[in-house]
Amino acid sequence: MSKKRKPLGIGRWIILVICAIVFCGSLAYLGMWFKESLSARKNFSEVSEKMHESGNGLADIYALNRDTIAWVSIEDTKIDYPVMQTKDDPEYYLRRDFNREYSESGTPFMDAGSRVGDEPTWNWFIYGHNMKFGTMFHDLLEYDSRDFWEEHRTLELQIITGLKEGKPVIERGEYEIFAAARSKIREKDSGAFKYYGYARFDDEEKFHAFVRGVKEEALYDTGITPKFGQQLVTLSTCAYHVDSGRFYIVAVRK
Repeated sequence: MSKKRKPLGIGRWIILVICAIVFCGSLAYLGMWFKESLSARKNFSEVSEKMHESGNGLADIYALNRDTIAWVSIEDTKIDYPVMQTKDDPEYYLRRDFNREYSESGTPFMDAGSRVGDEPTWNWFIYGHNMKFGTMFHDLLEYDSRDFWEEHRTLELQIITGLKEGKPVIERGEYEIFAAARSKIREKDSGAFKYYGYARFDDEEKFHAFVRGVKEEALYDTGITPKFGQQLVTLSTCAYHVDSGRFYIVAVRK
């Protein structure tokens, strides 16, 4: 005779219910994650196609959204995006896509204090999310490897320096990456170097202080030291090696 199965006790029922809730929650999260990934990719693939296949490039992108200030790209990576700037609402694109719709991925944006044009600040500071599905500035973390840097030493920045007869004046430049570093958001009263505190500067003393701090924090020595008067650009994203972690690269105009 076969043995009768014992009924599940209340404790086991509770465990099963909890597991079912966790499982369903995980499925819902994965579904939202996948949906966000597809949405972000679709949105930016359309913008990228317009950028690279139209005859006017960045001018056409600006016509679609006048918050556009630049386009940043690094060859053989997924970093190939418009850069926005909204000085009255600095983090407007933190959770908005290029079309101003809500998006967890956001859109890369330039610090409100970074100036372009006739009297530029010496460091153009650009923020972008580190998305787990590999978009936005996720590929910045590849620069923790010197070998990767050796193969990807240059980023390209096309920037709108002003308007002429209502049309954008576009300056295109190549920038050599001279430092890559892991960092974190530090306490306000900390005397440690805060790279993000140099998103806006226009004097020589701060220029040298920034370059010195970056090189001390860098993961490896590239042998490149910018000179005052050369334009810098910093790309920054979140990292998870510590609480409030950050990863950034800094490049100098060739």
